[in-house]
Amino acid sequence: MSVPARGAIDRAALEKLIVDTGVSVNADDVDAVARSLDRIQSAAATLLQSLSFDETDERFYRLLDADFAEEVGR
Repeated sequence: MSVPARGAIDRAALEKLIVDTGVSVNADDVDAVARSLDRIQSAAATLLQSLSFDETDERFYRLLDADFAEEVGR
């Protein structure tokens, strides 16, 4: 299974997808959603390398929290 590279989300396509659902968005909204999807994608890609199935859920959320904390610190 191939995982797209980090940051590979097409923001124009994402905005179109959101607008097509009837939601009005601005560039900041699209960027926030794209950053969240990038974090989720990164955490999922890291989990693919995980050896222990038992800790998968917990590790996924820890990875998301770690990425969020890192981003807030910038």
